[in-house]
Amino acid sequence: MKSVTKVLIILVCIISSLSSCVTSKDTDFLQDIKLKYPDATVKPEEYRIIPGDQLSIVVYAWDEKTRTLFSSYSPRFSGQGISDRTGVDAYSQARGLDDAAGVPPVTVYADGTITFPYIGKIYVQGQTVLEIRNVISNRLDAFADGTTAEVSLYNRYFSILGEAGANRIAMPNTTMTIYQALSIANTIGAYADRSKVSVIRQTESGSVVKTFDLRSKDIIDTEFYYIQPNDVLYMPQMKRKFLGSTTTFAGLFGLLTAVAGVIVFTLRVF
Repeated sequence: MKSVTKVLIILVCIISSLSSCVTSKDTDFLQDIKLKYPDATVKPEEYRIIPGDQLSIVVYAWDEKTRTLFSSYSPRFSGQGISDRTGVDAYSQARGLDDAAGVPPVTVYADGTITFPYIGKIYVQGQTVLEIRNVISNRLDAFADGTTAEVSLYNRYFSILGEAGANRIAMPNTTMTIYQALSIANTIGAYADRSKVSVIRQTESGSVVKTFDLRSKDIIDTEFYYIQPNDVLYMPQMKRKFLGSTTTFAGLFGLLTAVAGVIVFTLRVF
């Protein structure tokens, strides 16, 4: 009877230790895991403005008087002054923008509107950045001939929570793939459950939660493949995480040593 008990305890220790190990099947992307996702190819949606967003609006005007009126929203050019060598105005040559540095963002109110100097209130909720740019440029041109605007989303961020960390990360574009976002985050832990990744998205009608298996290549070009500003990515912890991380040789050696110690203790006691 004691021999049977010893064998059972030893088997339990071995199975428990092995079940805690992370394999490539748990962590690799683009695996051939068949899932029932829609077959139709989904293109990335253009981001549509919601209340609480912030817009960066830069105004371009021909005449000096109009530029003065909108001085707070004028572009910050990268070069200025007369070149000693050529005698040419370097300000007129270097027209590159420093990402509208110093231009204050305009916040979208709860009613979906913004207020901009001299052209008043504009409803922007549900519109794309391009649509808003056209509306503001038309208003500005009506105010002063030849005046136009460039509009971009100021708050281009996504958040990541769970076993992948807790960060708020800037986005270079308003639309990214899930893989691009995670490569920027670069914080996915070994025990992050990639089979149950959730994207929490704010829409005009409220919050939407999408959960999918990140390991499957079937997510490419589906509704799960792209993220937008204000999205929150959540990765839970694997349920079988046990005795700490064992993804390195030192960790694995420590785990096996602990299991061996339990086995030796069991043999002596029983």
